[in-house]
Amino acid sequence: MTDSFDYESKLWGSGRVKKLPFFFGASQIEFALRDLKGTKGKVLEVGCGGGAMAKAVKKYRPDLKVYAVDISESAVSRAKQDPLGVEFVLADALKLPFGKQSFDGILMFDLLEHLENPLKSLSEAYRVLKPGGVFSVFVPLEGSRFTIYGMIGKFFKFIRVSKIKYAGHVKEFSLKDLEKLFEKSGFCIYKKRNFGHLFYQITDFLYFTFLAIRGKNVPLTVEGYIFEKKGWKKSFFVVLKSLVAVVCYLESKIFWFLPASGVHLTAGRPS
Repeated sequence: MTDSFDYESKLWGSGRVKKLPFFFGASQIEFALRDLKGTKGKVLEVGCGGGAMAKAVKKYRPDLKVYAVDISESAVSRAKQDPLGVEFVLADALKLPFGKQSFDGILMFDLLEHLENPLKSLSEAYRVLKPGGVFSVFVPLEGSRFTIYGMIGKFFKFIRVSKIKYAGHVKEFSLKDLEKLFEKSGFCIYKKRNFGHLFYQITDFLYFTFLAIRGKNVPLTVEGYIFEKKGWKKSFFVVLKSLVAVVCYLESKIFWFLPASGVHLTAGRPS
């Protein structure tokens, strides 16, 4: 990961995720669960943050043995406070503490764009995945010309800087970039589903522009804030977040085949 972003000061992936359109991660968890439909045994999430996605997988697939790793001590510590059946481990995505072919499935949500060396992380995932295993991945496509960041980011430096400074996104992928990385690491891509169309992109752009103008990051994501806080502010953000999430969810349901700001890849290690 980049040295310029402090992953101990901001908690990613906390709160809860459910297969309901009121949650920002609803589409991603639906895609992942479809990918894991025929999977049995052990599943690993790489870059789990506070563990919301791993816990959701365990909730909907209690038959699976779910492991999750992250490099952030504060994130893993928070996840372990209420693990809900998930085995959380402090570990680097570039050097996973597991043997060869240990897992039947690997999950990655919003990780590769944070890494200076994403190919090494993919190679590690390939190493610990069993032949015939499924690899379910979501990656933003901020390098795509079909996104707000891809279209105007090269003309306005602050737009790119806001994502680096406040989200830790050091890589701006296009779909072709990802396809080349997956090919180099040995994975075969079987399916592509897009998420993050016009409304989502506008909301995301305004949020990070606000942080850039504010000049200060926030310690939690929106879902994490709602999960942690109490009072009228929480109620207000629940309503606002739910409205935004529903529109984003419906966009992905209707237009999943059209280019968007992110892509969910169903891949695997050939038998």
